[in-house]
Amino acid sequence: MGANMSTVSISCCENYDLKEVAIATKRSLDLLGNVGSLIKPGMKVLLKVNLLSASLGPERAVNTHPSVIRALVDILQSEYGCEVYIGDSCGSLRTGSTYQAFRVTQIDKIAEETGAKIVNFDKDETLDIINERSAFVKSFKIAKTIKTVDVIISVPKLKTHGLTRYTGAIKNMFGAIPANGKKNVHLLAPKAKLMAKALVDVFEMVQPHITIMDGVIGMEGNGPNAGDPRKVGVIIASYDCVALDAVASSIIGFNPMMVPIIKYAYERGLGTADLNAINVVGEKIDAVAVPDFKKPSSSAQDFASKYIPDFLLAKMFDNSCSSVSTIYEQNCTRCYECIRNCPAKAMSAPNGKVIVDEDACIGCFCCDEVCNYKAIVMKRSLLGRTFLRMAEFLGVERTKE
Repeated sequence: MGANMSTVSISCCENYDLKEVAIATKRSLDLLGNVGSLIKPGMKVLLKVNLLSASLGPERAVNTHPSVIRALVDILQSEYGCEVYIGDSCGSLRTGSTYQAFRVTQIDKIAEETGAKIVNFDKDETLDIINERSAFVKSFKIAKTIKTVDVIISVPKLKTHGLTRYTGAIKNMFGAIPANGKKNVHLLAPKAKLMAKALVDVFEMVQPHITIMDGVIGMEGNGPNAGDPRKVGVIIASYDCVALDAVASSIIGFNPMMVPIIKYAYERGLGTADLNAINVVGEKIDAVAVPDFKKPSSSAQDFASKYIPDFLLAKMFDNSCSSVSTIYEQNCTRCYECIRNCPAKAMSAPNGKVIVDEDACIGCFCCDEVCNYKAIVMKRSLLGRTFLRMAEFLGVERTKE
């Protein structure tokens, strides 16, 4: 980790015009300060981008936008004289999906034009990582490049998430685990709070040096794949992923301490989540806030946690308010991405039509993450639906089904 641990910079960026993105990105880095003491000429710098989808283009706001990636490559090469690598492992487990994600995000063209090197984490050598402080995931494999470069810059997308409510800097580093390894983590920690702790286990061992978030167009509603693009108009940067997530989640109307992944990372001492202890430079949070940003339907838990004692909530919530996958047949194209990506093997298509074994479904949202056609509907119990409607009626959380 670098200096200025609790500084987060916010720069306005109205659109994805490369010149405008470059100005905002450079401003965000300059506002952080001391970047030149971290990144030296000749260093190998990895841009760890967010490539969830192998088929949805930049206009869908699922993956890190190519303009942000290109701006960073140009800055690192021209101003810092670095050797730039761009890497990730796609959310889909279909063969060749990560290569396709590099194409759909135009990273292949960026590499061709700039000489930056693409690293497909699914094809990279792996290293075994052990986290002695882990809550759930003590050992896992990561792409070797994560540990062999000099500097890691994480470049996440600002989005909501059906399971974790919000996804940004901390969760982006989950992509350091290649291919099937991510499914194994979901099996270890299928419920929302458990998954948040597992993600922090991974993050603790693969923390980037700098994070620069693409918040120009975010995703609201039932993200990270089935939501809707929503303009936020910011580029956010920090040395501290937890502080960045606290600020970014606040901009879109979350209380950071109500987002489990942020809360657990803060409690583990991995960064600052207390907004009063974060030095926000550039734009102020209130000036760029989007308070009506639509939350995922899983935000029923936010409402429940406000009105139900913790001891009771812990006993009832996972069983009563968790979701199971169902298929919205009208939208299903029978691509079977959901079946390939289900860690619990709860989905099948015996007669061509996708069906879900609800007893086997662990509600991990893996199918929802990779469905590009909004054909997955996460069905909640009666109690979960009741909490959601009460939350909407009282305005505790503005959500949509």
